[in-house]
Amino acid sequence: MTSASPATGNASACGFAPCFPVRDLWAALAHYERLGFEGMTYTQGMTWAWARLGTAELHLFVKDDHDPATTAAAADLQVSDVDELHRVLRETGAGGTSDPYDTPYGREFVHVDPDNNLIRFVAPASARSQAAAT
Repeated sequence: MTSASPATGNASACGFAPCFPVRDLWAALAHYERLGFEGMTYTQGMTWAWARLGTAELHLFVKDDHDPATTAAAADLQVSDVDELHRVLRETGAGGTSDPYDTPYGREFVHVDPDNNLIRFVAPASARSQAAAT
């Protein structure tokens, strides 16, 4: 796969930020900060914010009619070491994190936030092979 295509010319993507609906922006930012994300500074009345983990960015937005049972979102985040990140997230005591498991395409675990949004942390099989070789 190349970085340029006839549809985009020489322009290329430099980031991608999934958007998660939340009921309480302050609580959502606090949750992600507890997990180790850098959170945008909260100001009373905000309806949108970002949370960053390394180069990955997640956008959080207040959705007044958000029903966690029906309007949650999901995103995959590729990481270099699933087991280490899992250990770190578990140490926060935040809850909502599954145990790591193997799949045909790599190793992963999921985290579900208080608004029922899901992040799947994935180490592709190729990353696992490279890590095992070192």
